[in-house]
Amino acid sequence: MRMRIQIALMGVLAIGLLGAAITPAHGGGSAQSAQPASGAQAQRGGGGRGAAGDGVAAGIGGRGAAEPTLWLPDDEFVRWPYSDPAYKKIDGFKIKAHINEITAISRRSRDEGNQYWGRIAGTSYDKQTTDWVAAQFNRIGLEQVRVQEFELPTQWFPTSWEVVATGTGKPVPIKTAFPLYQSVGTTGSVQLEPVWLGTGTGADFMAHDVKGKAVLLYGFPNPGGRNDTALSSGALRRADAAGAAAVFVVLGFPGNIMNEPQAGGTTPPARVPVFMIGNDDGTAIREMIENRQSPKIQMRLAVEMKDGLKTASIWGVLPGTTDENVAVMAHTDAFFEGAMDNASGMATMVALAEYYASMPKSKRRRTMTFFTTSAHHSPSGPNASMRWIHTNMKEMWAKTALIVNCEHTAQVATFLVGNALIASNQVSARRWFVGGSDQLKVIVAKTFKDYGIALYSRPEARPGGELGVVYTDAPSFHIIDHTIYHTDMDTLRAVPAYGLEQSARAFLKIIDEVNKLDLSQLRVNIPTAGTTTNQ
Repeated sequence: MRMRIQIALMGVLAIGLLGAAITPAHGGGSAQSAQPASGAQAQRGGGGRGAAGDGVAAGIGGRGAAEPTLWLPDDEFVRWPYSDPAYKKIDGFKIKAHINEITAISRRSRDEGNQYWGRIAGTSYDKQTTDWVAAQFNRIGLEQVRVQEFELPTQWFPTSWEVVATGTGKPVPIKTAFPLYQSVGTTGSVQLEPVWLGTGTGADFMAHDVKGKAVLLYGFPNPGGRNDTALSSGALRRADAAGAAAVFVVLGFPGNIMNEPQAGGTTPPARVPVFMIGNDDGTAIREMIENRQSPKIQMRLAVEMKDGLKTASIWGVLPGTTDENVAVMAHTDAFFEGAMDNASGMATMVALAEYYASMPKSKRRRTMTFFTTSAHHSPSGPNASMRWIHTNMKEMWAKTALIVNCEHTAQVATFLVGNALIASNQVSARRWFVGGSDQLKVIVAKTFKDYGIALYSRPEARPGGELGVVYTDAPSFHIIDHTIYHTDMDTLRAVPAYGLEQSARAFLKIIDEVNKLDLSQLRVNIPTAGTTTNQ
């Protein structure tokens, strides 16, 4: 069944210029019957100016003085009107306050001196995150709250690194340098001549001898921090095959953004060290080349392969009147602050648990199982996290009416205008997926439309994110944003309170409508492994 949904496409970034200025939008569009929030409302969740995770500094691209903050405060966002009084208790500012608690763990990781920072699986900050979830489940009153530990396979850990560009002028520290996941390290410090290869096409390589040199590639975000054209077009492989001694990929967001696009791989991206760097840092090196300053790149990267690390899933149950099940899940690990990816999903899951825990058991047709997963951004192997759950929870999946994946539930719609990133006062469009019966697809489609959930014009053929491991096990759906994630722009300011509220209320509506149907009406047309859906 092909779903026909009127959607608003927002947040797709077509970034094509080497820019540095970052400016805010003022005013912006509106939705039909949408209501602007009051200033008092914006103060409840720390969402106004000066909140934790403040905006991104403007760069050094030669475009004048620094511009004002990129992100707008929450009270300037449009708020979707709702007709279901039962869901008005869902408070986007409360959800956002939970996100601030979660991202504080990541900031602690950074402030305690870790260059490889965030809620990294297998670290003490990973455990602090799962402890936070367990505390929330206990506070809410979920039953059977338990911590399920998993042993991780060998994990790649960059422990320290430094990159400095030198020439006839003053040395330039490349502060945004971040090693690409599974990159090989260096033996001590090395010095290399940089070569600018643009987008790294075959034609670019034909004009240059890169053997023993540091290749610089420019990657257009596609659409954001998780992927760029240098990674997707084979430029890394070409540099490796041509004998480059190192590769630097410049992320084409205006400004100077730190970035870790890869996740979960088990093999090195090349036989040589690979770093991501921000646009301003890349521009500084390129201009040294253009000005014939005889530049060199001094670099070092120490990498350890760590064994014996552990992570955990947290489980909690709300009993219903039957042993049929609704599963609600969110992954916990993150690079950098990870406000959208995936503190937003964790906080949304907590909001759903609070809502259903507030009603008597007699009102819950189905048991609800809430759980987290980890090692989403690093290898989990078959015996940990979501892959273990997929393989070993067959009895639960057989009685599951719906899987709700809470992942990247809201992000500010952001655009490239001229040479600047400009945020808006609306929530961006998302990737989306629904698998199961036609009746389920109608419920999801109608709810997304009624609740103003902006979507891409077509669904994922198969879901990304954590749902991609279990979408063949039961009927399922998710929305998932993907522009600022895997960058240090993914802060609290980029996650709008009203977008969080909007998503959580839509999820509740879908669950409640699903609970009016029997399993036989839902567990139909569940995708099988290797198949795609036509929705």
